[in-house]
Amino acid sequence: MGISETTLIYIAPLFFGVSFIYSSVGFGGGSSYIAILVLFGVSLFTVPPIALVLNIIVAGIAMINFARLGHLSLKFALPFLSSVPFAYFAGTIILPAQQLALIFVVALFAASAALLVSGKRNRFNVVQAKAKELRLDQMKKIALIGIPAGAAMGLVAGIVGIGGGIWLSPLLILTGMADPKRAAATSSLFILANSISGFFGQSISKPVDLSLLVPLAIIVLAGALIGSRFGAVKLDHDKIRMIVGAVVAVAGINLMFKFLLVR
Repeated sequence: MGISETTLIYIAPLFFGVSFIYSSVGFGGGSSYIAILVLFGVSLFTVPPIALVLNIIVAGIAMINFARLGHLSLKFALPFLSSVPFAYFAGTIILPAQQLALIFVVALFAASAALLVSGKRNRFNVVQAKAKELRLDQMKKIALIGIPAGAAMGLVAGIVGIGGGIWLSPLLILTGMADPKRAAATSSLFILANSISGFFGQSISKPVDLSLLVPLAIIVLAGALIGSRFGAVKLDHDKIRMIVGAVVAVAGINLMFKFLLVR
């Protein structure tokens, strides 16, 4: 089920704000797009493909802006892209509504907790993030963490219909593998790749509502163009992660009441 034109007018500022805030830290915003759409009555089964396309737009723009300023390292990001085939496979899975809702809620709370914890960390002792060229021993350590972690995050991201960067960025920061700028740049690439893969998987089994997707795509495009530019140059990533973590927690609570407690 779609939404009315009046409702679209109401949610437009929300989607603009989400894309602005999330893109400023290299995220796509999929978790919040899902929460908003479901809370406004859109079917849980039609939401993931829409959220993934919006992720592609927002994360793609964020990646370009962070890359232009030299924060993106393809060599550093490569091990984490083991997520891509898993995101596609998971996107083809169809689960009962109650199970899908439970995964949504758990995923949102896990992301919120990770963001709030990483947002409190203000100092980084990072060798890899400051080096222009990664040594072979550093790459081996990153691969040992990145390949299995990427696969696990891709699997969950594909099922839920988000890009997964909302978990990757805190992981990079808390393990000391990247500073906020490189974490944001890597997450944006990770989200972009997973969202493309997940969308193809989701579109096989779930309908894509173009009448809803097109106006929302225009809205998040505007928010991402502004937000990612500020994030790559000016904004304090730690404070923004705290805000986003709180927003995601609220989204998780709303979904929990809507799908798990209300029968």
